[in-house]
Amino acid sequence: MLGDLTGKTALVTGAGSGIGRGIALMLAAQNASVAVTDVDEARASEVADEVPGTTMARQLDVTDAAAAQRVVDSIVSTWGALDILVNNAGVGSAANRTVGADREEDWDVTFAINVKGTVHCCDAVIPHMRERRSGKIITIASMAGHAGRRSTGAYAASKAAVLRYSKGLAATLAPDNINVNVICPGAVWTRFQEAGALARQKSDPSLAGQNTEQIFEAQYQSVIPLGRPQTPEDIGKMAAFLTSEDACNVTGQCIHVDGGVILRD
Repeated sequence: MLGDLTGKTALVTGAGSGIGRGIALMLAAQNASVAVTDVDEARASEVADEVPGTTMARQLDVTDAAAAQRVVDSIVSTWGALDILVNNAGVGSAANRTVGADREEDWDVTFAINVKGTVHCCDAVIPHMRERRSGKIITIASMAGHAGRRSTGAYAASKAAVLRYSKGLAATLAPDNINVNVICPGAVWTRFQEAGALARQKSDPSLAGQNTEQIFEAQYQSVIPLGRPQTPEDIGKMAAFLTSEDACNVTGQCIHVDGGVILRD
């Protein structure tokens, strides 16, 4: 079995769709009990209904530190422990972004959710994990956060911040037997990518009438060395491995599940 998680409990943020949903389903497939959380409670409940085994759904706005603590406390009270945290909730920009330079709002929103949201959830679980001298923390970042790439702006800067925060956290928590790692997905078909494909379609008349997923695949196939986009399940499989005892000696790492895109300039 890939990363056996029997007897483990997990909290996945932003799990109402896309990568978060894929992670929640994969952790459950490895026998973990999974708390599916999302800012949209209805979406969280829908995914929780799909998850096999023991599950719960909770509404969680990660920008609210008190809310993060309440959710963690609820999980611990219900299940007796919280072994795994997956910080997946994130955004690319503020809502209704226009083409052009980042707005002030983009910087505020991306850092509030992508960075401070991650910190809030980590702060909520760390005391519990320290007390038990055991825990696994995974944060979903992006290759956009790496130096030397063409991605700029608020989103890339927020993911760079998450990468640096996670490395420092890994060093800090290592004496407590808590593993902290980052997964950087590549091109994964999600609502985020669908919005990007729709924007390209609107700005390029030659794409009119094409399926948005086809637009997405055509955009990325030529830049991915393996020639294929990734899936939420691909990211979920890596999360399952990193949160299992099979990865007990892996910490402070950034694992790219991107078909080799990180190899390119």
